Parts: sequence; C-alpha cells; structure tokens
Amino acid sequence: MVTSKTFRYLGLSCACAATSVNAQGNANLESYLEQAFATAIVLTDSDVFTVGIHDFDPNEWFNLDNEDIGSQESVKLRQQIGVSTLPYTFDLSDEDAQHKHQIFTRFSIVGSKQDYEIRSNDPQDYQHEIILGAFTAYRYQYKLSDHWTLTPGVGVHLQYFRNHHEYQSDFSNDVVKPALDGVIFNTDAWAASVEPHAELKYIEPTNWGSWNVTSAFHYFFGQGWGEANYGDVGNPEGWYFANGIEAYYNVSRLGRSLQSVYTSFRRIDIGGDTSKPMGTPYYYEGSVGWLMTPPFESDWIDNVGLGLNINYGSNLKGGSIVLFFNQAD
Repeated sequence: MVTSKTFRYLGLSCACAATSVNAQGNANLESYLEQAFATAIVLTDSDVFTVGIHDFDPNEWFNLDNEDIGSQESVKLRQQIGVSTLPYTFDLSDEDAQHKHQIFTRFSIVGSKQDYEIRSNDPQDYQHEIILGAFTAYRYQYKLSDHWTLTPGVGVHLQYFRNHHEYQSDFSNDVVKPALDGVIFNTDAWAASVEPHAELKYIEPTNWGSWNVTSAFHYFFGQGWGEANYGDVGNPEGWYFANGIEAYYNVSRLGRSLQSVYTSFRRIDIGGDTSKPMGTPYYYEGSVGWLMTPPFESDWIDNVGLGLNINYGSNLKGGSIVLFFNQAD
C-alpha cells in the first residue's frame, strides 16, 4: 500500500510517497534531506543570515504594506526555527603580518518544531527536527594593500540530522507510521561536506569610525549516510554569494569602552539545494545596532551590542531584535 503526505521543513513543501513493503529510498525524501543539510549550512553562517532573539513583522511596526519584507506566516515560520552558533577564529600569525594564517571553527544547532495536520478532523501530529553541525576551516589572509585583503579558505562540515515525530491520531498510527516511521520520521542521518570559499574585503578608516565593503563566495558539496530513507541520504550541494557594506560610527569613549553605531546592508545570492527551502534565488538583509567594546581587556570579547535586522525577499522574511557579539570591522 502506498501513502502520501505533505510536510514542511524551513518553508519547504514536498509531496512524499513511501511504501511499507519496498525497502528502497524515495527520491523526494532524498531531496528533502539534501535541502535540510544545505539550508542548515546557510542559516548558521552569520555573514549571510542573522538570527534574532525576537521576531516581528516590519509591516506592523513601521506601518508598511510590503509582503516581501514580512508577513504573519513568515514570522510564524521564523518563530518555529531556532538557530544557535558558536564561532571562533584562531589567529596563527602576528596581527601586523602581511600573510596571516587562521583556523576558523563553528559549532551550531538548527531546530524546527511544528504541528502537522494530516487530516482536517484529526489531532495534529507533533514533530521536532534538529541538525547539529561542526565546521572547521583553514583560511589564508593576504593583505593586498593598506585597504584591500583577500582571504581564500577551505573547510569541512560534519552534520547530524535527527527527526522526532509523535503520531496523535488513529490515521497517523495506522497509515502514516507504517509507511514513514524509520524512513524520514523518528530516524537520523549524517552528512560531511567540503566548502571552498573566498572573501575580498575593502576597509576604509575615517575620522568618525570606519566602513568596509565585502564580497564572498562559498561552495559546498557533501556525502550523506545513515538510517534515514534506507540509507539514500544524497549529496548536499549548494553555493552562496554575499555582497555587502558595513559602517561603524564611533559615538563616545569611556575609559577602554568604545560606543559605536553599526549599520550594514547585504545581498545574498543562493543556489543548489538552498534556493528551494529559502523560496528565492536571492534575498537582502539590513541591520542597525549599538555596539560597545568591553571596559576590560579580553582576548575573547571584541564587542557586544543590540540592534534590529530585517530580512527581505526569502521565506524567512521579517524583522528580528538581534544581540551582537564580536561584530568586528
């Protein structure tokens, strides 16, 4: 017996069919896993997607009427997704060196909690998915001039996917569970991906602070394995191209602590397994905030701050209140 069901992950709608007697991976489920891994890579890169502590619809806050800047549906989707990252860069060279070697690390978790309506009169199923990620990259920073730097690098992602699904109705237990349990529900998978990348950056110090322009390209390709979809996890693949401008306006200094206003605007082009879940081949992000360097000497904290971020044009469009940490120029 073949059953079908429509489910969502990060705004992705995918019609899936599975059979309880044919232990063979399903192509739609394979695509779902590939897109889940690929989208997690984008969402955990703070240079291309900003996560906030509170989400809102800018149309309501600023009395606008623009569906591309936010909606109740997109804000609800943002609230169903949690993203946590812990990045850190180890500098292996002197600060004034023309050729710098760096090791960049990032640990992350992307979680999605949703209720699913299988049939209109049945209780909704509950689902919780997480993707744990660890990323390590070597980067070589070359100082082209007093203003220009070029930083190529290559890194490796290791990701773990886990799905927890609770069946709440007789229909789900009798029909959906035999077909999809252990295939895409209540199962796990792994993916390892290689990511070459490069960034070109221009920095201009001024008497009021500084501003910079960046252009960065990332490409990743991986191999998946695990129990999900009978082992047919696929090959996550994608790319993103980020162009942006940032400005830091120094307001005041009190002892060692420097107060500054931070603004940024960037466009992110995405492709491969990332564009469908995000619902667009490109989107925009803008941020404004207040930054403060610590009043004490610290090798771990450059600055902290509070601000607003707006995502325009993607499935995760909307605004968020943001906590900034180590937002360096």
